[in-house]
Amino acid sequence: MSIEYMRRVFFAEEDAREEARRAVVAALEEPVAVVEETRDKQVLIRVSESQRAQWAEAAESDGLSVSEWLRQMADSRWREIFTCQHPLAERRVYPWAEFCLKCGVRLRG
Repeated sequence: MSIEYMRRVFFAEEDAREEARRAVVAALEEPVAVVEETRDKQVLIRVSESQRAQWAEAAESDGLSVSEWLRQMADSRWREIFTCQHPLAERRVYPWAEFCLKCGVRLRG
């Protein structure tokens, strides 16, 4: 048995963790491509004057228009519902695919 073989066997889990950590860091540093779509659809929301004022105040504190503020909230909620938000520790990663053990979603592959 070579030392390299023993190192690979005994430290395989640590190597996998380090590789996953590097992948996460690389993904976080990678710029997110924003797809510019034509915004030609409308959604009408009826609210009270007090709600409108509250939303305008909240949007202003975030430095956004009320429309953009609502869009971001709706998009964020959509991601929570339709994409996996569980941590990497809750995932099973194979070279050909990645699965979330918590919600059963196939994330890649």
